[in-house]
Amino acid sequence: MIKNLCCLAVWCFFFSCNNKSEQSATVAETKPAEDTARVSFFPVTSFLKGQLLILDSLPVTILKIKTTGNKTDSAWIKKDSVRQLLQPFISTEIDTSNLTPFFKETKFNDQTVEAITFTYEPIATIPDSIDIRHWDVYIQPETGKVKKVYILKQIEKDKKKFTQQLTWQTDQWAKIVMILNKPDGNSEIESETKLVWDFN
Repeated sequence: MIKNLCCLAVWCFFFSCNNKSEQSATVAETKPAEDTARVSFFPVTSFLKGQLLILDSLPVTILKIKTTGNKTDSAWIKKDSVRQLLQPFISTEIDTSNLTPFFKETKFNDQTVEAITFTYEPIATIPDSIDIRHWDVYIQPETGKVKKVYILKQIEKDKKKFTQQLTWQTDQWAKIVMILNKPDGNSEIESETKLVWDFN
């Protein structure tokens, strides 16, 4: 039931975006770029929370595969652990009400991944209270279903700067990558954690 509601919500959003993108071309000619009153972002945080509810309802155990350096460990974990690991990516609400002054949405049909991609990039200086720097939503054109969500964050931890990446493959798996950004401009992957619950 929850899964059906999520799909229906995505359908509604997908078609409303088509209408809004047609209107935005006309609006952009008559209003300055700063006017974000008519902009509508895909509710990524709500989608991820919906995915967690679906996961809670499934009779599955999650396989956690963590790689640090050259060492890889795997273990079966409870579903509650997924919510804890995902918390950094859902703590800041990604929706229309709070991020439209700082990000813009572009849409294109990416045939390489067979999806319509909604990309969100900064258009203004982002306040320190917001650590999200970029996100993408991939939607199947035939069904209107979200295939994948990608979120990129910049954080500081123990006086070091990190890039955090989340890739959420709908109904299948999630991957969290922690990248250390060195003072010399180089970077290296500190850890990679993959959570799998669909093995088909």
